Amino acid sequence: MMLSDVLVVTALMSAGVVYGTDVFFAVVGRAALEEARDESVTDVMGRLHRYGDARMPVFGALGLLSTLGLVFAAGFGSAASTWALVALAGLLTQLAAYVVVARPVNTILTAAAAQGNVALASRPLQRRWDSVIVLRALGLAAGMAGLALAAISLR
Repeated sequence: MMLSDVLVVTALMSAGVVYGTDVFFAVVGRAALEEARDESVTDVMGRLHRYGDARMPVFGALGLLSTLGLVFAAGFGSAASTWALVALAGLLTQLAAYVVVARPVNTILTAAAAQGNVALASRPLQRRWDSVIVLRALGLAAGMAGLALAAISLR
């Protein structure tokens, strides 16, 4: 097995964890949270973000680093390298939306849940978080497609 093969599998598996999570929230979580009570949103989402923000960066970083490595390991300028660049652009789109919009909301909800402050006005915060979840899922979809096409190009 070549280094490129290892990198594309690692990137797909790692980015796939983040992709699945964001697609779930774009398709299911967003609608369910819109119907939930404010107190429930604050408590549950604050706790989910506490663990997610601690554990998910491992998958995101591994996906990004292995995708970047693939750009070069596949032979810069090759079809696989080009698809890896497309994937990298998608992954970075998701990361930017997360860092700029979602992460600050996560921090507020996490602190409120930890302090038992369920009276926090969570609805506007959750709507702000929701405002980029489709963009995040689409960025990751582009990332996954680029990685899949890079894998095919390696053959």
